[in-house]
Amino acid sequence: MINDVTPTGKPDKEQQGDITEPVTDQIRDKITELSEDMEMVSPGAMLRDARKALSLSQEYITSKLNFKVALVNDMEHDIFDPLIPVTFTRGYLVNYAKLVAVDVDDVLARYDALDAANIQRSEMLSFSNETTKQAEHSRVMWLSYLIVAVLVGLTVLWWQQDSDQQAAGAVNVSAKSLAVNLENTSEERESAAIVLNPLSERPTLVNSQVQAMAKNNKTELVSHPESEPVIVKDTQLSSAVIATSEVSPSQEPEISTAVFTFIGDCWVNIFDATGERIAWGVKKSGYVMTIEGKAPLRITVGKPELTSIVFNGQPVDMSAFAVGNIAKFNLPIIAE
Repeated sequence: MINDVTPTGKPDKEQQGDITEPVTDQIRDKITELSEDMEMVSPGAMLRDARKALSLSQEYITSKLNFKVALVNDMEHDIFDPLIPVTFTRGYLVNYAKLVAVDVDDVLARYDALDAANIQRSEMLSFSNETTKQAEHSRVMWLSYLIVAVLVGLTVLWWQQDSDQQAAGAVNVSAKSLAVNLENTSEERESAAIVLNPLSERPTLVNSQVQAMAKNNKTELVSHPESEPVIVKDTQLSSAVIATSEVSPSQEPEISTAVFTFIGDCWVNIFDATGERIAWGVKKSGYVMTIEGKAPLRITVGKPELTSIVFNGQPVDMSAFAVGNIAKFNLPIIAE
């Protein structure tokens, strides 16, 4: 379709206003060039108009030029087979122009211009395709960036959750360890109380014996006033007082020595009679530890089968304790 033009030979402003989408300056310039080329009369149209002006049919042209009807029809519609060399095509146009009395140079010039217009159309199509590909590539890139951002966000979220779980696990382990330590401490206090109770009961037993003996002596004095039981009474009381003084719990405990030999890594916790901790922690295999403290010593051994003890020069029998279990005992060991 041939566009209406203004006297200046450029497209009408109203037609330019029909373009609603924004275009770049480069595309606008190419559209203007194509419009100017399309305003020119094509070589096929010139030959067709000249033939019709002479009232000639296509069959007449084919008979005179020995052309096929299809070839004449294609030339009049500006359809040129790209497989036919350009020299042959130009020769067809020259013969056709001479037959219908049209300026040959003008026809060839318009053919060359038509070829240039086709090249411009190809360039425009290529440019349009390239622009479309760039737009698609840009969309793909943005989509890729979005996917990468989502993956990074998910990775950070997973890392934070994993860190929180590890922290919670560490807190649970610490809480369990604290509970075990508290339980061990309470058991140690109970065992210490059990060991000390017999010692605290002995003075009471002695005092009760002394009181009973004194009461018996008074009875003898009342029933036998003429005899001399005072000497007996004094002797009995003196012996009771001496016995009481010998087992008095106020006597300070002696300093005892214990030598520990470890044949494997073993955890120990040792207190003396005053409640002072004199040894604790994990002892390495082959370590020999000598401690001194006021007896009785409260001993806690993690693996008794890995420990040998010599207390005040006497070896301690560790076979009485179960293998693999924690052993808690006092030194010296009080036989039941």
